[in-house]
Amino acid sequence: MTALTVGMQATVQRVIDQALIDEYARLCDDQPQKTVPEPLIGALFSHVLGVKLPGAGAVYLRQEFTFHSTARVGEMLTATVTITHIRTDKPLITLRTQCTGSDQRLIVDGEALVMVPQA
Repeated sequence: MTALTVGMQATVQRVIDQALIDEYARLCDDQPQKTVPEPLIGALFSHVLGVKLPGAGAVYLRQEFTFHSTARVGEMLTATVTITHIRTDKPLITLRTQCTGSDQRLIVDGEALVMVPQA
């Protein structure tokens, strides 16, 4: 595993289409929506944290979101996580989490706390 440093960043891009939203609604026993449900946007961050940065073995402890805009069905979403703080006394890192739409508008901004595997 590469040493983690403040400023490291990882992203994922995803188009969430109506079929995925309809499936999400079925799983949640909810009505299909015409915008991307907020939990699906949150799932993009879960993917980045578990697969890319910090990666396998990371434990997601906390996530705070502030939504600024709605995500439109079928648009390219970009979820980005950036390490903002690394604890030296515990295996914890803090990351800024942001998601933007295809026109670069800010959809969500937040912060995550993740426990990283110890070497």
